[in-house]
Amino acid sequence: MKQINKGRKIFYGWYVLSVGMVGAFLASGTSQLFMSIMLKPITEEFGWSRTAATGAITTGTVMAGLLSFPFGKLADRYGPRFLTSIGAIFMAGIYVAVAKFEHLWQFYVIYVIGRIVSTNAVAGIVPKTAVVNWFRYFRGRALGFLSMASPLGSSMLVFIAQLIMAHHGWRSVFLLFAVAMVLLQALPATLILRKQPEDLGLLPDGRLTLHAMSTVSVQSQTAEEYKWTLSEAIRTPSLWLLILANIVVPAVGAGVSFHLVSYYTDVGIRATIAVGAISIFALTGAFANVVWGFLSERFPERLLASAVMALTAVTILYLQSVRTSAGAFIFSVIYGLTLRGEGTLFNIILAQYYGRGSYGAISGFVLPFHMLGLGFGPMISSLSFDFTGSYQAVFSVYIAISITTALLLLCAKKPIPPARRSFSQQPNGVSEH
Repeated sequence: MKQINKGRKIFYGWYVLSVGMVGAFLASGTSQLFMSIMLKPITEEFGWSRTAATGAITTGTVMAGLLSFPFGKLADRYGPRFLTSIGAIFMAGIYVAVAKFEHLWQFYVIYVIGRIVSTNAVAGIVPKTAVVNWFRYFRGRALGFLSMASPLGSSMLVFIAQLIMAHHGWRSVFLLFAVAMVLLQALPATLILRKQPEDLGLLPDGRLTLHAMSTVSVQSQTAEEYKWTLSEAIRTPSLWLLILANIVVPAVGAGVSFHLVSYYTDVGIRATIAVGAISIFALTGAFANVVWGFLSERFPERLLASAVMALTAVTILYLQSVRTSAGAFIFSVIYGLTLRGEGTLFNIILAQYYGRGSYGAISGFVLPFHMLGLGFGPMISSLSFDFTGSYQAVFSVYIAISITTALLLLCAKKPIPPARRSFSQQPNGVSEH
């Protein structure tokens, strides 16, 4: 029943989404892609090995995933306003601290804590939970736009950082990010964000205001999506198939993308071309989130996710033959379209399969597995290269994994809600936990 408000007034959920996008954009200053360009100036200033500095990146990524579950529970309970506002102020302090550190142990502590907060409170679990709460029929495109912000931030902030570093040094980059986080995220989050549309007398997507509907109509609208609890979701085979996919897919994605510059230069492509291809990859991936989000509103998200993994296998197979600049750019465009689509589709699948009642807790339960794959993917590729002297062997393994994952996703069908009293019978329309 798609009864959408046709009035001129913009649905408040789009403002909530906009704040989330700005936060994800700014939080990309802690992302792997962005930190990869900061690695050289930082290590050269302090005389650290790149392995020592990279260890902080891996540790922060893994720890962000391991601690995502409590953030998800908090997002379900308190909503984004408090968590995002405090998280943004905290991140501003982290950016200042990054600009001031002098010792390796300080870099580890500061970056790891910053990665945990940025990934969960500013760019990940909390804003995604808010978007799922505010949208139902437009959930695919909304999550697509939100997922677009982080890679778009990485690709754009790379160029901004390079410009600032050329004139003022790398520390000034993080000081600027601190100011931006307060003005463009903490303040708007405090003023705009709300937990769910019902708090303002609305329903998801702005279908109708609550005061304009009869009690029976309200129950009909809100009961159309079953709200799973985490304990119920854990008992479904589909969730565990999705968890398995959330381990191997980011491992494949990070295992390839993190080593793209090294691979390109190994096969004779100039370093400047390789870096340009990486930027194209990030930019293409950013817009791919929106494309797959819109497609999910027209086609089953499970089938789209399976198709993306099949395309990923074909794309990596093509990468093994790339030896020219043109080939590098072609691969970056295609791989960006496929790889980024998978992450968006996983979020959409979780939301569509298990509803918005406990989305924060459920996605927080899944995210640690995702971050483990993301954190260890680059290491797997490094070990393979060290043992074999090339990336061909590990790329072949990634092709096989992608094909297998495509088949597994076909088996991850939408679960049937367990037999229990309906949502409309529960007091105050709140799901049981």
